[in-house]
Amino acid sequence: MAATPLKKHIKIIPDYLRLALKRESEYKASFYSFIFHQLIGVAVWLIFWKALLGKIGDFGRWNFPMMVLLTGFVNINSGFWMSFSAVWRLPREVLSGELNGYLIKPIHPFLHFIFRRVNLRSVPRVLLGLGVIITALNIYDLPCTFTSVLLAAILSLLSFLTTFMPFAMICLSVFWIGQAEFLRDLFVELFVFQNYPLSEFPRGFIAVFTFIIPLIFSATIPVLALTSLTNLQSLGLLGLLLIIIICQIKLFTFIWRKGLKRYESNGG
Repeated sequence: MAATPLKKHIKIIPDYLRLALKRESEYKASFYSFIFHQLIGVAVWLIFWKALLGKIGDFGRWNFPMMVLLTGFVNINSGFWMSFSAVWRLPREVLSGELNGYLIKPIHPFLHFIFRRVNLRSVPRVLLGLGVIITALNIYDLPCTFTSVLLAAILSLLSFLTTFMPFAMICLSVFWIGQAEFLRDLFVELFVFQNYPLSEFPRGFIAVFTFIIPLIFSATIPVLALTSLTNLQSLGLLGLLLIIIICQIKLFTFIWRKGLKRYESNGG
């Protein structure tokens, strides 16, 4: 498919955001109950870490304030991911032939697909995570600077892509294996590991969660960048993150093009 101007991609975003806002406004009770559910989830994790560390002491170099930050960054990452959770539906759209409706649009079909169902419930989750982090920084005496806060914020923002892109590529496997739900659901189960300080795992696990399933960037690395890493170390990890993201995007683009050729050759 020929590339389309960036302006066309950007132009559709406000329209889809208005549609998403309208969807949420029609079900206010569900939206508010979702926020309550997220508050309970954060409270449960904080109580869990407080009780666990109260029994065993610090977990390696991780103390309770760092665990609070970890919980905040997890919610921010999960919130950004939730914005485009429509990718979850991609296998069904391919198998049902509904993908055809996106292929005839004058914009990139994948971008049209995910923006059409952008989920604004991600906003309260991101704000909740941000609130947890700000509260922790104000309550606890954490050794952070403006530069470390900025680097942690950039790492957290970009880390969304390191979980979203592999998931999207797994969904694209539907072009070859048909029912891809089992792979999709298996990958999502691994997301639970981002709730833990992955830097304290064995080296083999750290390597897997850095280069194969880069969950370590979701929360662990931003917390370390904020509290214990030097700015130079954080910049090095940011460079590594950018390399991983570029490789992921290139691989996704390759798989997407191959998948579309297979889809079109099968008549949709």
